[in-house]
Amino acid sequence: MPTLRETLSTTEQLAVAVRQQTPVRLAQTFASFEGQFYDRTPFDDLARHVHALYEPAEADIFRTRLDRRLRDRHSAPVAWDVVHSLAGQQRVA
Repeated sequence: MPTLRETLSTTEQLAVAVRQQTPVRLAQTFASFEGQFYDRTPFDDLARHVHALYEPAEADIFRTRLDRRLRDRHSAPVAWDVVHSLAGQQRVA
């Protein structure tokens, strides 16, 4: 029998995480997994997606704390102002 997690889409799993975790805790968790991504683009995409799921005040806390944790780990902050074009190329907004 599948677990609940296995029955939820990625978007639904992220929505559950946002409801269950504070922005500070989720930022800590994200920062701890940053090194697992060979290409930072999917990590940044995921961070932007989670950021969009939080209410504005909590989204600001998530963004600030995640960027701080990444800097503490000597990593670049998330590229927050990236927009995807239809051709799949990214550009800075």
